[in-house]
Amino acid sequence: MTEQRSPHTLGAALRRQAVLTLALLALAVIVAVGVLISAPLAARGAAALLGVLAVLRVVLPVRSIGALAVRSRGLDVAVMAVLAIGLAVLSTSPNL
Repeated sequence: MTEQRSPHTLGAALRRQAVLTLALLALAVIVAVGVLISAPLAARGAAALLGVLAVLRVVLPVRSIGALAVRSRGLDVAVMAVLAIGLAVLSTSPNL
């Protein structure tokens, strides 16, 4: 007899939202870098994270991407790409 796991446990929720969980962990590291080391470096890290998430939104199905699939695929990717580019440009601007 096989034992079925409950879909209502924390582990099941983390498996369903694996991409979001990893993105939040990466964001925590980026914030720590911003506080402890350098804000422009953290902004570049956040831009890179947004870029990676945009690519993942393009290639992964909605079931795999979880809560990051908010709107249509094209709009999600466009918003994340524009934010990533804007953050990357601003992180290289002096005196901001």
